[in-house]
Amino acid sequence: MSTRVFSLIIGIDNYKSGGIWNLHSCVDDAKRMKHWLVDALSVPKDQIRVLIDSHATKEMIEDAFMEHLVNNPAIEEGDGILIYFAGHGSSLPAPPNWYQSNATHNANVQVLCPYDHDTKSALGRVSGISDRSFHALLDDLASSKGDNITVLLDCCFTPSQTKSDGLHRRVTRWTSTAKATPDDLYRDLWSGARGKHSPRSGFFTADLPSHVLLAACPAGGKAIEGKEGGKFTNGFLHIVSQLPLHSTPYSQLMECLRKAPAGPQQAVCIGKYEHRHLFNDVPFDIDRRLSSATLNTATGLLKIDIGDIHGIVEGTEFSLHFYNRRHSHNPPVAFAIVSEVHATCCFARVKPPEARIPETCWAKVRRWNNYRPFRVHLKVTLSSFLRMWKLGHNLPTKPGHSQSSLNGLNILKVKQPNLADISLNVGRQCVTVVQHKPILSEDEKPTVKIEGKTGPEVIDDAALFNMHLVHKNLKSPLRNLVHMELYRLDPLSWSKSGVNYLHDGVATIPYEAGAIYQVLLRNRSMVDLWAYLAYMDPTKYSITLLYRPDSSDQTPPLPSQGYLEIGSGKQGSEALSFAISEHKHIQAGYLKLFLSSTPTNMNTLEHDPLPHWSADLDSDGISTSVSMIPIWDTALASIEFINHPDGNSLMPCGQRAHPTNNH
Repeated sequence: MSTRVFSLIIGIDNYKSGGIWNLHSCVDDAKRMKHWLVDALSVPKDQIRVLIDSHATKEMIEDAFMEHLVNNPAIEEGDGILIYFAGHGSSLPAPPNWYQSNATHNANVQVLCPYDHDTKSALGRVSGISDRSFHALLDDLASSKGDNITVLLDCCFTPSQTKSDGLHRRVTRWTSTAKATPDDLYRDLWSGARGKHSPRSGFFTADLPSHVLLAACPAGGKAIEGKEGGKFTNGFLHIVSQLPLHSTPYSQLMECLRKAPAGPQQAVCIGKYEHRHLFNDVPFDIDRRLSSATLNTATGLLKIDIGDIHGIVEGTEFSLHFYNRRHSHNPPVAFAIVSEVHATCCFARVKPPEARIPETCWAKVRRWNNYRPFRVHLKVTLSSFLRMWKLGHNLPTKPGHSQSSLNGLNILKVKQPNLADISLNVGRQCVTVVQHKPILSEDEKPTVKIEGKTGPEVIDDAALFNMHLVHKNLKSPLRNLVHMELYRLDPLSWSKSGVNYLHDGVATIPYEAGAIYQVLLRNRSMVDLWAYLAYMDPTKYSITLLYRPDSSDQTPPLPSQGYLEIGSGKQGSEALSFAISEHKHIQAGYLKLFLSSTPTNMNTLEHDPLPHWSADLDSDGISTSVSMIPIWDTALASIEFINHPDGNSLMPCGQRAHPTNNH
């Protein structure tokens, strides 16, 4: 799941002017900040703009600020925004009437130094990005996108004050401005700052209403870099990896940074919202991979709210955690091994037994203990030989020695494709996967290309996807008692506009952009049921919950001898929609229905959910009241959308694919 954080990152080592000392680690710091956003906070790369060295001129920085941030339609009000600058700072004498107050008429103007600082341009001498221009830019951004803005400045604005300080000149992120004049400051002003005095002196103003400023040092301090990078940036990246960020305010984060042994002692946090959490908690939503757990102190057993319906078996291993927040430091405090499995929960013993854990905590599957390993065949070509050799070297080939993947599933390499679940080839730009089992039809084996992920990541995703796809209750207590139907809806009346597309668990649908659908469930059993519907996309190995009932309502949504409409058009029940790429002729997926006689939390099922389908998603809580031994079952339907250039389907509904396993 991606994070709604957007960023402009600037790092400058090499300056255009020969009179400015070049730095050594600002570019590396900028790249490390990007990696932190991508790797630790799951920010998509296209939400990050990085400008380094000659690409970080004054004009390019201002253009990127407006294009990537202020005028970016993808950014919604309240999204997190990070602006990072590593390079030189400087200062110039303030020109007449620069500040509102006469008391500041002799003050200097602090500036950020772009690549072309203090050099000639077509319009004159570049005097940098002044504090007044920067605040005007931030005011424009806050007016457009909200005040969830974080600014990190790893630079300083004053020269060395003593002779000994001069020894650190080459590692201090400050430079003098030799040629630009106070008049150049007026000419270089951002348009939004023209025609009015500057109410603020410098970047360090305590009442900043538009953003929170985290800086390497206060006014008059020094920003130093070393072999490991900027002292401030290095300390910041270290400390954010050690703190539960979902419960750590900016001010406390910086206090921890100042107290760290190798941290920048003068780092400052300034702004009206300094007591907010980082990015106002936007990246730190609920981590659905974790399930609630309760310790029975008398028996020593841990009850975990995940069970047989989710794929838990005896021997499944969990790690135990204090929190259930994404992207926030949350190391395991202990481990647990399942000894008893029920329909919607399990019981586990804490490991080691003497481990001290709270009575309520959160559990994450560490090893599923799947009895049948996920089998992978590697398709080696001449161009991919080295990459495939490295991948295959880490995959075991003998049963009983199967490797546990990142998601905790057993993986096994096989020599023949007919024995494999998938065949895989790792190219330079993407990973190509041929899916063998299960397949949507007998006459073709779907091939998908996945970009942006490594071979191990794709294998990991495919293994977890396959486990949830084929998992079922072998006893099938609801076989032929619950039926799933799929209808297209009229977009105006929201009434059914055609026949049921699903026949024997298969639907072949002529694709129409913007079409909406409804799933109808009929319950002919004698049991009231809780229903959970997921869409499983084999082209991305994503699993998205389309419907989960509001369990605060104690009435099961699928009553005995009754029905449930998913996408009914009624309030709180959005219709289902589907979109496929224009160049694709066929796109296929699965609808998987989970049924339980008691409410259960199915959020752990979701894996890299993507917004191809839209549907009603209700609350996450579950009821713990159980009046009978719970039962559970599943149903599976395969769907193929046919995208024909002339708008006609290739063949009538239900005649292309062969039945998949259904009730």
